[in-house]
Amino acid sequence: MNTVQPMQKKNTFAISLLGLTESERRVVKSLCLLSSHRQRSYEVIGQTAQDRADILIADGQDREAMSALAAIRSTRTVPAVIVDATLEAADCDSQVRRPIAASRLLGVLDLLVTQKLNFFPELVIGGGGASTYAAGSGQLVDNAEPRPKRHTALVVDDSVTIRKQIELALRLHDIEAVCAETGEEALALLERQQFDIIFLDVVLPGQIDGYEICRSIKKNARHKSTPVIMLTGKSSPFDRVRGSLAGCNTYLAKPVENHTFNTVLKKYLKTLHVTLPV
Repeated sequence: MNTVQPMQKKNTFAISLLGLTESERRVVKSLCLLSSHRQRSYEVIGQTAQDRADILIADGQDREAMSALAAIRSTRTVPAVIVDATLEAADCDSQVRRPIAASRLLGVLDLLVTQKLNFFPELVIGGGGASTYAAGSGQLVDNAEPRPKRHTALVVDDSVTIRKQIELALRLHDIEAVCAETGEEALALLERQQFDIIFLDVVLPGQIDGYEICRSIKKNARHKSTPVIMLTGKSSPFDRVRGSLAGCNTYLAKPVENHTFNTVLKKYLKTLHVTLPV
């Protein structure tokens, strides 16, 4: 059994502003300063450095700004946020209304880099609360065509929040998540379907806990080679030994950082291309 240690990473995304009033520019710059302590932060760059912008924020009511946006996006793919969008800006990635609220715009930016740039280091599975990227901080329009799922994962956890967090993390790598709330549901799914990887909580409602499910999987000729990742809040040495004796491949104690989660995916799904943050 392997124990994966979390690794802290940080990345800063460059924002280029097209148009906007001076007060609105100050709001964006203040937002960037507030984000500087986070693993994901933002900075406003000048016009001369526009070619290295990761995100564009443009004034939807400013014709010159919208023309500049169209010119940039005609040469390379850059996610764009339109402030006070008009019908002409309907093909943008995300929109915010005036007056600009820093907290709302931050939520939009986080959602944008998660879904468009596939970067989400703050995602902590089992960290408490709902996903940072839940709807409500801003509407993101994703026009990408659905991609075929190359792998299927079984996710067994009685927390709907954690199931959704894991499902989101897997979706960004084109992995389909099939979820079960109880051990009985998990065993029923295993009778009908083969999985490429299994994420398993220890404490579950009903008569069957995670250790028993893991032992059942490893005794089954059909499933015994499937990687089982214990993903649980039980982190004592005794619990880890129990996980090892049950046959799990890796024991992860919640909360689980994104980089740690990606490391596990890359290790056990050999054909999966997982880009780890640098």
